[in-house]
Amino acid sequence: MKAIAEPTSLFMFRCIASENLESEVLLKRTDLTPKQYYSRISAMTNAGLVKRKNRKHYLTSLGKIVYGLQITGQKAIENYWKLKAIDSFADIPEKEQLIKQMINDKDLTKLLAGHTSSYVAVYDSPVKASTSTRHQTKDKNFLNLMLVEDDLDTALTLEKILVSQGYNVETFTDSFEALKHFITLNRPYYDLVISDVRMPGINGIQLYQRMKSIHKDARVMFLTALDAVDELTSIIPEMKKSDIIRKPIRAENFISAIEKALNSSNRQSYAHHNPLIP
Repeated sequence: MKAIAEPTSLFMFRCIASENLESEVLLKRTDLTPKQYYSRISAMTNAGLVKRKNRKHYLTSLGKIVYGLQITGQKAIENYWKLKAIDSFADIPEKEQLIKQMINDKDLTKLLAGHTSSYVAVYDSPVKASTSTRHQTKDKNFLNLMLVEDDLDTALTLEKILVSQGYNVETFTDSFEALKHFITLNRPYYDLVISDVRMPGINGIQLYQRMKSIHKDARVMFLTALDAVDELTSIIPEMKKSDIIRKPIRAENFISAIEKALNSSNRQSYAHHNPLIP
């Protein structure tokens, strides 16, 4: 690992992995002096990662495995959001099912299942394997809202109100499905999550806690028919009363609360001023 820790050495190592190359070609690609180049290639050769035959450099069997581990590490980084979510699922019965649905790479799922003893990864397509999550940029043409409400009639009514104001809304009546969708996006996407508190399976508080454990700046507001504002703020000390919208909900007040939440001057806060709470 020391032999390929320096960025240019790593670049050379990846070039050799993608195709067998002569020293002259590697020199041109790296723009190194001959002394700098031979110092790096010698370190890789001495470490047993690279060998030379017929003037071309190849990866050894060890080199292929090290390269495969690098690609696996890259894949892990690309799935960082999902892997972070998995760590918060210890008490969810559907954990194994969720892992299979979220992680599409069989090698990562093997590692997550603990099958590391038989794991050997050798990859032949370094360009395809190194796709970066930097391309997963958020679409800012719309304000994206997630609505989680287990009562279908209420969900449809609130969705209609929000859509009429031009918001891009995704509505879920199953909190588990909402959480799964939140995770599989694998990046921050929603400007605001609006969730009922009392729901079967994962309730609103549990949903909130898991979303915050995955993305600490997730912005969440609660809907509730319960007179439990003080109880909720005691369970979640960082929550303010203005984070809670009481049912029944009037359309104009609902819109006003959402607009104030989205127009909050502190974009890193999920605390919103809510005119529905006295």
